[in-house]
Amino acid sequence: MSINWRFVLGKFWQITLIGLLIAIGIIFFPQAQCAVAQTCNEPADLWCGKTKCCSSTGGMKYVTNCSGEYSNSPYRCNSSSGNCNVSDWMGWQWETRTYNSRTQAHMPDCVNGVWKPNQVWAYVDCCGGSSSSGGGCTPSYAPPTIDDTYMVDPPNPIVWGQEQPPYGLALGMTVNDIKAHGGQDTACGTGQAKITSVTINLTLTQDSIDWILGELSQRYINVHIKDTYPKYPEIADVGHAYASCSSTSGLTGYNTPNAELDCRFFRPLDPGKYAVNVTACQSDGKCTAKTLPEPIRVWLLESRLLAPEP
Repeated sequence: MSINWRFVLGKFWQITLIGLLIAIGIIFFPQAQCAVAQTCNEPADLWCGKTKCCSSTGGMKYVTNCSGEYSNSPYRCNSSSGNCNVSDWMGWQWETRTYNSRTQAHMPDCVNGVWKPNQVWAYVDCCGGSSSSGGGCTPSYAPPTIDDTYMVDPPNPIVWGQEQPPYGLALGMTVNDIKAHGGQDTACGTGQAKITSVTINLTLTQDSIDWILGELSQRYINVHIKDTYPKYPEIADVGHAYASCSSTSGLTGYNTPNAELDCRFFRPLDPGKYAVNVTACQSDGKCTAKTLPEPIRVWLLESRLLAPEP
């Protein structure tokens, strides 16, 4: 059977024109792009990129006080214009602003033991879904992780009030180099979640409490536990060696997959071992609480304890 080339050539331009119209529709209508490519299970969005789509809702976790308590502020997303952004904060009481369809919320935070209602601008978007699985995919992140290591300065701190010049009265100590990492996306392979907060507190270990109330109390009169626990970061006096700690949040890498907490200042009133308790939270609201394996040892200069005057 011979090929009717006149018929084929006549249909060629019609097929080409239809294909061109389909391509233009996919470019200018993200929903069509999403449906054709099967890259997501929500409407696609111009701002979210080729592998992300606009979600319908979201939520932002924020600190409510300096005792490690958090709350969640839900929000709705709007993608009607193809530019996915937060359209409605439900119950949110702080300032928000939007740049290039990306929304920021003025989040509260705990700085040096003081709760501040408008401390940091937190980045929020409504993008979700991924093409990594070949279809609709919602990221699911593992909880954040916290490294076992940290640094304390000075390396052998002593009880508050025993240190003398030139280092400064009652030198105290800072806890540094606490590292936290966002959990990996185990569903879509989009990478790590972002760390939104890292907080610490100290507790005197039970064996140290027993030692103070037992052996030490037998050697010195009126021995008791002076401080209350858990113990939270404090603010050093102006002119103190660690005064600079009060002028910074101490957290580098905020809202990134890897963050580090430094320069948290403490005045240890009791000798003994202090457990370092760390809590790290990430962008999906998951948090991890961990007691680091090696406690801080705070020393007592017993040679400074003199017999009372006759």
